[in-house]
Amino acid sequence: MYLTVLESSMGCVLGQHDESGRKERAIYYLSKKFTDYETRYSSLEKTCCALAWSAHRLRHYMLNFTTMLITRMDPLKYIFMLLAEFDIIYVTQKSIKGQVIADQLAENPVPDVESMQTYFPDDFVRL
Repeated sequence: MYLTVLESSMGCVLGQHDESGRKERAIYYLSKKFTDYETRYSSLEKTCCALAWSAHRLRHYMLNFTTMLITRMDPLKYIFMLLAEFDIIYVTQKSIKGQVIADQLAENPVPDVESMQTYFPDDFVRL
């Protein structure tokens, strides 16, 4: 999962590796514009807010599969106590091409739509 947090929005991309483990493909995109009070959070608080929101939206994937969280903020490793129910591996960000998509989503958020469907029609997608 690639996570990007900006001043007024966040973006997230859930991807998977192919059988060779060399190529990634995006399988789900999320973006959210922060509310007025969320924009006043510190950078760490915004990142935690974005991670909690993304984990809630992607819960059914994260409970069943190991998730690599890729983000720019190293202090996130300390909040993993709160996310102990998920099988998450912490990875510091390097030069990763998938981050570009998360950055784009964070820069161009869509309004938070509560009617988002939580099922995925691509049952054949292997993680």
